[in-house]
Amino acid sequence: MAHTEDAATQFTVRPLEAGDLEETARILCEGFLNDPVWGPAFPEHPDRREHALAHWRFMVDQAIGHGEPLLAECPDGSIGAVSTWFPPGADEVHEDDAPAYEALLRSTIGDAAAEALLGEGDLFAEARPTEPHAYLSMLAVAPEARGLGIGMGLVAAALERYDEMGLQTYLESSNPANDARYERIGYVAAKQIHIPGSPTVQSYLRAAG
Repeated sequence: MAHTEDAATQFTVRPLEAGDLEETARILCEGFLNDPVWGPAFPEHPDRREHALAHWRFMVDQAIGHGEPLLAECPDGSIGAVSTWFPPGADEVHEDDAPAYEALLRSTIGDAAAEALLGEGDLFAEARPTEPHAYLSMLAVAPEARGLGIGMGLVAAALERYDEMGLQTYLESSNPANDARYERIGYVAAKQIHIPGSPTVQSYLRAAG
């Protein structure tokens, strides 16, 4: 575990574990429910939030099983931010679990929205670099911890590790409001991903420091 001192707060960086699943799914849900790209993936419905939660719960479980996810734990024990990283060659959804993922989407958001979201995932996969890289799939800050620098502090902690490994890192920015934050820590614009019916997504690469 690492301790990070920010101008506004202090937090501990540690691996995301199975016991954190529900809270991190909540943080991702709150962080992306109104996102320009991810928000429309969950159509208006009385159970829209529950549908999104089911999706993020599945994705967190995938990260725990196949990735290198990290979270920022605040001094009071609460989770301030979550990041789901995947090592070279790993995907957000393991191929063995792809049928279960599709079934989950169809049973919650419906066939049309499921097809759109699966197609979006294919576009993201096609845009990823062919060279080895660590992939920052998702980053979200708890609503009650926003504005304290925790999110980018969590990313910086992960980058220290990947820099030591000499490994480049990659991400997609689904909200242009975040682009400058990534650029300030060394990310360079890569491909643009054009998703039907959604804003263009800018992807970013960062060489190992």
